[in-house]
Amino acid sequence: MKFRHAAAALALAAGFTSAAPALAQEAKLRAASFLPVTVNYGAMFKRWVDVVNEKGKGIVQITVVGPEAVPTLDQWNAVKTGVVDMHAGPPAYYSGTMIEGEVAILTDVPAAEQRKNGALAYFNKLHNEKLNVWLLTSYADGVGFHIYTTKPHKAGAKPFEGFRLRSAPNFKRFFEDLGATPITMAPGDVFTGLERNVVDGYGWPRWGIQDMGWSKLTKFRYDPGFYNVICNIMVNLDRWKKLTKPQQDFLTEMSVWLETEWPKWRDEINKKEADILERSGVKLVDLGPAHRQRAHDIYWAALTAQSPVHVPALRKLLTKQ
Repeated sequence: MKFRHAAAALALAAGFTSAAPALAQEAKLRAASFLPVTVNYGAMFKRWVDVVNEKGKGIVQITVVGPEAVPTLDQWNAVKTGVVDMHAGPPAYYSGTMIEGEVAILTDVPAAEQRKNGALAYFNKLHNEKLNVWLLTSYADGVGFHIYTTKPHKAGAKPFEGFRLRSAPNFKRFFEDLGATPITMAPGDVFTGLERNVVDGYGWPRWGIQDMGWSKLTKFRYDPGFYNVICNIMVNLDRWKKLTKPQQDFLTEMSVWLETEWPKWRDEINKKEADILERSGVKLVDLGPAHRQRAHDIYWAALTAQSPVHVPALRKLLTKQ
């Protein structure tokens, strides 16, 4: 009996010892999402993370926090300095440190093709050097920005002359060229701004105006969309280097999977958003392909002036000739 008890104890101990290295191989990463995980682009990131966690048991597990834990505008610096291990968010928020990141919003080339043609590698090198991060991939390409208004546009070369449009910094030059006065306003203030006629419209992505409550006050959306919504998924470079090769390979594999899966997710949400606009009575106005080209030409010129070496090189990889 004593022998059997001793043998069982040794076997149990051996089991714990052999299991310990396997448990130690699982990397636990903390990621910050620029939007709450219940809202459009934040929800898409969480959707990817859920798959990563399901397939990555024993390899990598990711916990996501949102702006309630790390303020949106602080997140890029938080991943740079290692306060968080990962970040999902647009390059516009760190354009002051790396203006070349903004080039991604002008792309005609999907993320999967950027991996193949060298654009991702080029972006990653710049992110390594300027932000201390490893760029895994991006998502949301193919979802454009639009102008939305409470009143109809005007005919002619300046269709929004006299309009006050809520703007982001990367829209500013384009809106001015269209005749509008750009207004800086936090998203949370836009509803009141529309209600009180402080602004006549706003620039915003194809998704989410119902989430913000703006569909109640919006009368027109102008097509085609311009730019792309781009959400980069990045890992603090020091943390990346500490991951094992199998962990790095797994995250890369899951990034490739997202690039393949993303068009299906995008089409699914596009249909839902189109239904929302129709039910809300928002009229779609087609301004023709020159509208989008005008936006892109203006921003390419501005970015090239700020980074005359990298931006032209990236433009060759990101535009279809």
